[in-house]
Amino acid sequence: MSEKQKILDYFTIQQEIGHNLIKPIFLIYGEDSFLQYTILEQFKTQFSRQKKQVIYETFYGEDLDFRLLADSLYNLPLGFAVEVLQCVIIKQLEKIKNHQAQKLDTLMENLSLEQSNRLILLFANTKKLPENINLEKIEKYGSIVALPKSNRAQIRQLIRKKCGAEQKVITEEAIYYLQNITDNDAGLISNELEKLFCFLGKSETKITKDHILENMYGVQGGNIFELVDAIGERETNKAINILRKLLNNDEYYPLQILAMINRQIRLISRAKLFPEDLKVIRGDTKLPLFLVQDIIKQSQKYKPAELKKSYAILLDIEIKLKTGLLQPGMLLEQLIIQLTNGDNFNSV
Repeated sequence: MSEKQKILDYFTIQQEIGHNLIKPIFLIYGEDSFLQYTILEQFKTQFSRQKKQVIYETFYGEDLDFRLLADSLYNLPLGFAVEVLQCVIIKQLEKIKNHQAQKLDTLMENLSLEQSNRLILLFANTKKLPENINLEKIEKYGSIVALPKSNRAQIRQLIRKKCGAEQKVITEEAIYYLQNITDNDAGLISNELEKLFCFLGKSETKITKDHILENMYGVQGGNIFELVDAIGERETNKAINILRKLLNNDEYYPLQILAMINRQIRLISRAKLFPEDLKVIRGDTKLPLFLVQDIIKQSQKYKPAELKKSYAILLDIEIKLKTGLLQPGMLLEQLIIQLTNGDNFNSV
């Protein structure tokens, strides 16, 4: 690749599309298929704003018909004006077999990219630049865009931007829960936000934690975050009620629930030992400040001896769950009672 060729990132290509800095050819590669979909949709949105007439034709690398592709690249369909934009999209570029890649290179070499009525979008689901295509013409006339898997900070930025486009503000709490519930999956996050926008309509402009939890779990359904919070607050009855709802709707497996309870107890223990050291409390979990503050408050409800004893209780329940000799629901209820009811702890 030429030293002068700059590889664009997700936000840069968005800005260039928004400012109508659209070149005749783009090679877009990366592992995040949702981001590729988002970029394609942004091209379409930009053309729609301009009231531009566009003919879209999509091809796929696997079993690519080069004859049809050549017809699309070289011939504008009859009956359309010169002002019509011909957009040829080739997805799954990496699936073009090596012995066939030369055909694509030949098509590109003989194609004029100086006309303003043609746009070629090449998509590859690869971590690195695809090796089965000659980049010379793309470097000269177009742009190369890298879309690696987004980290949590980048996804937060995407969430804020998507909400801002709908004239809505989302709280840091809401972002945290949305990312954790979806395992930071950009596609799932986008889908959930779309549903939430429809649910809220134009009247509500602020998205909170409660909106996220209610939209994804239902108002009465209960969720794992409420469960661990109730345990942290030592609200035994509330925690047991939420547990029963979780087990009834098959949202979580018993061992998943146990893992979340174990995590909460460990966070509370760190807050008990190091109440002034936010870095130690967070550990490698990157918890937001509001959650750390909640955990510090919860740690004040537990004695050191109780937390020390809790590890033995958690281990005992884990062994019993894995042996399958007792009902998981009964074991987890027993765990909650032992953790939240101080009378069941023996002093150590």
